[in-house]
Amino acid sequence: MLRLIGVAFAALCLIGTGSLTMADDATKGEMGNMKDGMKAEKGAMKGDLKAKKEEMKGKMKARKDAMKVKRHEMKEKMKAHKDAAKAKGEEAKGVPQAMGQDMKATVPAAPAAAP
Repeated sequence: MLRLIGVAFAALCLIGTGSLTMADDATKGEMGNMKDGMKAEKGAMKGDLKAKKEEMKGKMKARKDAMKVKRHEMKEKMKAHKDAAKAKGEEAKGVPQAMGQDMKATVPAAPAAAP
């Protein structure tokens, strides 16, 4: 009977140790799978962020280009307005001189006053 108890105890110890080893292997395998899953999720999130960043970069570039075009249009408009004002000013400068010359030509010379 004592032998039977010793054998049962030894078998229980061996099975218990083996089951712990098997459980440890299963846990390690499960942890490895979980880590792989997390790495895959992280990679997917990273790819999504890169795509979103590129999309925002494109939108900002388009907005910046539109602002640049608008600024150039405004510069051209202001330049045309400035040139028109300058031409009008030059034209206005020439008119009084011409009028003064016309008036001199039409007014007869005043006779010299007798003292």
